[in-house]
Amino acid sequence: MRVTVELGFSFKKDLDGGYRELELPDGADVESAVRSLATRYPAIRTRLLDEAGEVRRHIAALVNGGNAAWKDGLRTALRDGDRLTLLPPVGGG
Repeated sequence: MRVTVELGFSFKKDLDGGYRELELPDGADVESAVRSLATRYPAIRTRLLDEAGEVRRHIAALVNGGNAAWKDGLRTALRDGDRLTLLPPVGGG
């Protein structure tokens, strides 16, 4: 299945345009998509995964505009044609 990927600025500045589409196996979830991006683009691996190889807690994931945290979190299932948005932490005030 194909998933469209949108990344927040601090993630995509180190990538080429090829990241915008991921080919994933049927049944993939948000976590497997993030791991696929980290494998495909080592330049952002440490921003996506921690030292233990787990997805960093501060990464916000949206599936078709809805916060994955309000669904099944990293286990939120993806379907062909979905749009996955990954956002880095935002600070300020």
